[in-house]
Amino acid sequence: MTGSAWARFREHRWLPQATVAVLAAAVIAGFVLVRAERREWNNEDALARACGGVLPREAVRGLLPDDEWWRVRAAPGPRDLTDCGVGGEEGAALRVTAVPVLDAPLKGVRVEDLTGDPYERAPGWSEEYERADAQTVVACPAGLPGVPRPVTSFRVHGTLSGDEAGADTVDEVGLAVAAVANRLRERYGCGGAPVRPADVRPAPRPDDEAEDAAGKKGEAEACGWFRPAYLGAGWRPTGQPADGAAHAWARACWTGALKGARTVGVTSASWWGEVLPEARTAYGRELAALDAAAAPPKNGRTATLAAWAESRCAGGPALHRVSLTAKEPAGLPAQADALLRRYLDAAHGCRDTRILGKVWS
Repeated sequence: MTGSAWARFREHRWLPQATVAVLAAAVIAGFVLVRAERREWNNEDALARACGGVLPREAVRGLLPDDEWWRVRAAPGPRDLTDCGVGGEEGAALRVTAVPVLDAPLKGVRVEDLTGDPYERAPGWSEEYERADAQTVVACPAGLPGVPRPVTSFRVHGTLSGDEAGADTVDEVGLAVAAVANRLRERYGCGGAPVRPADVRPAPRPDDEAEDAAGKKGEAEACGWFRPAYLGAGWRPTGQPADGAAHAWARACWTGALKGARTVGVTSASWWGEVLPEARTAYGRELAALDAAAAPPKNGRTATLAAWAESRCAGGPALHRVSLTAKEPAGLPAQADALLRRYLDAAHGCRDTRILGKVWS
């Protein structure tokens, strides 16, 4: 009976081929299913290893190709709170990085520093967000642990590269950035308000016109008080543009005036807030020698006379300095006194002013 059934099966016109096809399909389906499960496990493991658990799976849904085997693309550096790099072998790759926001250290607070760039150049890692698709700054009022000096905020930025990248993926990258930001807030016990997807935006692009406008505003704020006529009759502008800048903690101006063949360089500066002790240190020699019995240099050497005052302004206690530089020191003391009064009159909101004196240098 069994033999005849097997014979009939073998002699059937299409049943053997169909059976083989079904078995092959089942084997292939099983292989594909097993491979898909292994790929899913691999991808979950890559995501966990790349991001240390701060990037949830749902945050990358739709960004990374599910039909590819993901691999870790990056690892945290010494200054990173996290650096998530994960993606397919050939398709899209997502990278989300979080770094502490550090205040750039000061190069100096003298007039020549203030009218230029008083800060040290920022390290490259702190500017990577400018090339990212989306970024946000996260407040951490409780402070970040493990950072040498107090840091109360960190920046998270994300970039999608590969064929899947495009303008329509920025919002999805922003979801990943927000998810990482909130996981880190919880990990470090930051407190403050949670990060919303709406808080994540593209990095601001440099705007030359805006920078020029800001520079002109700072110059006007710092140098707007000066007129050559304040030096006396016949003084006029040198024709060179003034160099001025206003900061949150200081302002300074470098300008001058001309009368016949004589030129006088004029500077002004004010300091307040946390930088005030730094200013006192930078100009310690001058402040210690105020009104000392010193004479201006002779033999045609260039002389500088600085006049100092202190007062209480909107930013708290403030220190003020006006200086004149010329090859002929005659008349500079009276001009310095007049300029200092003009400068202080222009310092709106200041009171309890006290003139400290003058010093040659």
